[in-house]
Amino acid sequence: MELESKGIGDQKMQININKKNQNRNTRIWYLLCLASMMAFGLSCKKATDLQADPYAGGKEPLGVRFSNELPKPASGNSGAEVVYQISGLLPYKDKLKFYMNQTEASILEITDKSVKVKVPAGASSGGATIVIDGQIFFGPEFTVSGKAGIDPTFKAAIGANSMISQILRLPNGNFMLVGSFTDFEKNASAKQPINGIALTSSDGQYLPSLATGAGPNGSLTSVLRLSNGQYMVGGVFNSYNKRKSIGNITRLNTNGSLDSAIVEVVNLTPLIPKNSFDTVAAFNGAVAGGVSKLFSYSNKTIVIGGFTNYYEHFYERSTRDNKVLGYTQMYNLLRLNADGKLDQTYNFNAATGTSYERPNGDIIDAYMQDDGKVIIVGSFTRFQGKAANYITRVDNNGIIDPTFQVGTGADGSISAIRYNAVTEKFMVSGSFKNFNGKPANGVVMLNKDGSLNEGFKPGTIEGGGVSFSAQLSSGLIIVSGSFEKYNGVVRQGFMILNPDGSLAQGYNNTGLFVGFLNDIYETTSPLGFPAVVMVGYISKFDNKTVGNIVRFILRP
Repeated sequence: MELESKGIGDQKMQININKKNQNRNTRIWYLLCLASMMAFGLSCKKATDLQADPYAGGKEPLGVRFSNELPKPASGNSGAEVVYQISGLLPYKDKLKFYMNQTEASILEITDKSVKVKVPAGASSGGATIVIDGQIFFGPEFTVSGKAGIDPTFKAAIGANSMISQILRLPNGNFMLVGSFTDFEKNASAKQPINGIALTSSDGQYLPSLATGAGPNGSLTSVLRLSNGQYMVGGVFNSYNKRKSIGNITRLNTNGSLDSAIVEVVNLTPLIPKNSFDTVAAFNGAVAGGVSKLFSYSNKTIVIGGFTNYYEHFYERSTRDNKVLGYTQMYNLLRLNADGKLDQTYNFNAATGTSYERPNGDIIDAYMQDDGKVIIVGSFTRFQGKAANYITRVDNNGIIDPTFQVGTGADGSISAIRYNAVTEKFMVSGSFKNFNGKPANGVVMLNKDGSLNEGFKPGTIEGGGVSFSAQLSSGLIIVSGSFEKYNGVVRQGFMILNPDGSLAQGYNNTGLFVGFLNDIYETTSPLGFPAVVMVGYISKFDNKTVGNIVRFILRP
């Protein structure tokens, strides 16, 4: 262990470094843009310098124009007949194509002021498009009716102003949300700020009962509730409610306030008695680097993230202004006792006094089983000096568990892993194309022992990839990402699959999804329908603007 004296001024180092990196990245982006302009001969010369008509060669307008009116009807099922008000189509009736949210629809009738089409099978909600001789005309939106849709009774209408990393259901039914947001439902104020942590009712209504004060000075990525009602939170922050001497992890009281303690410190000014004491975080454990996941097992906290060191404060050798720290090199995975002390029986090499060999990539996500074993996934191919193709499991000592039957693993990065205790299945998502030698296309189902569930047959993904998937207790599977099509059917970033990997009939009517999911929670709507609350960095769901949280219904 190495000791280091750290002054109050140094507490800001981590955040200042982040700001410098951000400013540096901005400068790099500006220089790249400038270089591109120079490379392609772009300039800011006046329009009078143009020697040719910039619009020469453009196609003549066709005189086709959609009305601003909604189609009639404005919603319906596949097979329904829909009339759009549009002028100028008759001259082109033999060479136009009509699409409903990028899916071609059969044209039933064309007049000088309208077109009647049939909603195609597999269509989803979205805008109309007509293509004539390569020219595209955009029309109003049609809502495809189905079994899935936004729950209008959910009270988080505005949501959060930035990413929500996790949703935690509390014993009383309320939800605790953590992330990088600084407002929720426009409730933040100077008197009661909202920084990375918020409490809502089961219906999404903001509850102002937390006593977080200023909260963390960065973002939170993980929260867990302890058996005594307190909380552990982790993320990227070095103070909480302006209380310093915190390193990316701390413990909160039941009301969200910092669990603090008064400690004796060295007083270099005896005439000022108050300098003999300091108020600090009661949890005396920290890491040098971000925390991505926290788990609790046997009254200890398992910490996972991108950190390189564990450290603790030696207050008996510190002053109010300068803290003495003790460092231990620990990479990415460690376990802490209830007081914050490092547990040297977990991922710890007694011979070197450090953790075992670090992974050669990032740990992106993790899941802890009921027995305390932890499955980790990410961009690594080696872990603790052994081959581990993007996924492995560690035992209760933090050592690789060879009994986890993932075989050769994935051939690309894994971004998410979720487990359903009812179905006893894992869903694993990422940028891989194969898993244990079998085609996977970025999403795969595993059995409880880690073996491939070959009853799930992933289809063809087009236009992007999969970043998240989770199986519901009903067996249906939620999948999100940047994809455009699944097995040739338009699914813009979101789809619901059957347990065999096929699109679930009637549940894929929703339109455009923009963003990525971080977490979900299964619940029930006020009308008794199965429902799912989704959080993440989500700006649109079913073509509608959402604030990083949404509840949708899955009707039987």
